[in-house]
Amino acid sequence: MKRFAAHYLFLPGIGFIKQHVVEVEGGSAQVVFPLTEEIESVEWLPGVIALLSTNEIKNIGMIFTNIPMFESNLPYVSNQSSQCFFKVFEESLQKSKTLYPYLFYPFDFISMQPVAETRHRLLR
Repeated sequence: MKRFAAHYLFLPGIGFIKQHVVEVEGGSAQVVFPLTEEIESVEWLPGVIALLSTNEIKNIGMIFTNIPMFESNLPYVSNQSSQCFFKVFEESLQKSKTLYPYLFYPFDFISMQPVAETRHRLLR
């Protein structure tokens, strides 16, 4: 089990949630929780961690600008509405829908879009 935290977590169709931890086991996301204090064995990564299903991974091309999942003006999910984020995440796990954590860096935090230099990598 490994734990990663980033500036934002992204769940397609839901949006961005600020400073959360994703716990990864066997290459897939198992648990998501807020980063409220420094926690042992959490690796901080700059950028955005996107939790992607197999279908969404197929849509990631080599050119990282204009990735469809980032194009809709999805909201920042505030602490008050973070339950929606957690509900969708839990429903995915219950339906045995595997979500893979991908780090996108560098990332434009003003437009909340990848930039030409953005690379992605699977977190394991």
